[in-house]
Amino acid sequence: MLPYAATTTCVFLLLLAIRISFWRAKAPQLSAHSMKQLPEVTILLPVRNEERNVAQCLGSLFRQTAAPKIRVVDDSSEDATVQIVERLMAGQERVSLVRLHHLPKGWRGKVHALHSGAQGVESPWILMTDADTRHHPELLARAQLTVEERQLDSLSISGFQEAWGVGENLLIPPVFSLLDGLLGDWRQAAKGDSDIANGQFILVRRAALEAIGGFESICAEALDDVALIERLRRKGFKHSFFRAQDMLRIRMYHGLKEAFHGWRRIFGLFLANQPLLLSYLLFLLLFPVAVLVVSVATEDWLVALLVWLSGVLSSGILRASSRHSPVYGCLYPCDSLTLAGCLIASWLDARSGKLASWKGRPVLVDD
Repeated sequence: MLPYAATTTCVFLLLLAIRISFWRAKAPQLSAHSMKQLPEVTILLPVRNEERNVAQCLGSLFRQTAAPKIRVVDDSSEDATVQIVERLMAGQERVSLVRLHHLPKGWRGKVHALHSGAQGVESPWILMTDADTRHHPELLARAQLTVEERQLDSLSISGFQEAWGVGENLLIPPVFSLLDGLLGDWRQAAKGDSDIANGQFILVRRAALEAIGGFESICAEALDDVALIERLRRKGFKHSFFRAQDMLRIRMYHGLKEAFHGWRRIFGLFLANQPLLLSYLLFLLLFPVAVLVVSVATEDWLVALLVWLSGVLSSGILRASSRHSPVYGCLYPCDSLTLAGCLIASWLDARSGKLASWKGRPVLVDD
């Protein structure tokens, strides 16, 4: 029985890794053709306690060849974020700062910041992005070309998620392998009828945003990016999701503790009402580990070695396809166990109704 389970496990791990890697490799590219004139874009950059990130993010936005207007919306920061933004704004006529001092009842912080920043915007396009992003100088221009060529109303992009050191590599690459596995074929996501979005980069036609009631329509949504696209799709607007690791870089969290805390909150929102999906994901992560543990316990060292090597190879393949170091594949099965622990913790948080806090603010599942 054990050899059969081990063989099945090895084949399963390798096939799954190859399939996800294939989908990633076949992801369509953003348009690279030239246009004489691009439509005007206003970038909304909501920030809260982002002194660690805001300077590099703004620097990359200043270098955009599309020359967008930029509105930084400070959501009651308690650190040096505002001072850094004000210093960088000197001599930058395209940049403005909106300061908020309280969060109205019934609103989520980021959505309220976006709503406040959008007031009075007249450009035909709005780009929503986050302070932990770093944009290639041609990213916005190529995104605009893509929506024009494909006649889209909105476009979202998944970039390269940086992972530094053992701690971050223990969790971050596996998280995005899981997410990419759930997404499936990137060619389908880019067709124009996708419901998937990444709040770190969403380019939307202002008229489409207004047609769904603006940000007020998602004021209480925890997963605001997904909710926004769902409403756009229900109104018949076209949306695509692209993978552009060479154009957008993100470092969401620093260190394992911070990454675990952050993804615990995100998965708590995502899995709050999906127990079957959680069970499925935990099975995928933990069944191979269980086979490995049983083989070690029964001193079947050949089986244990084969299962471990298949896990290491699968992890390495996935990491290489997401441009992370495949050497960290040797962390298997610790990476699978860490991700499983994060999912379980997020589920327990969701059951209690209170998730891991964000930027000092409590996050309730139904607040």
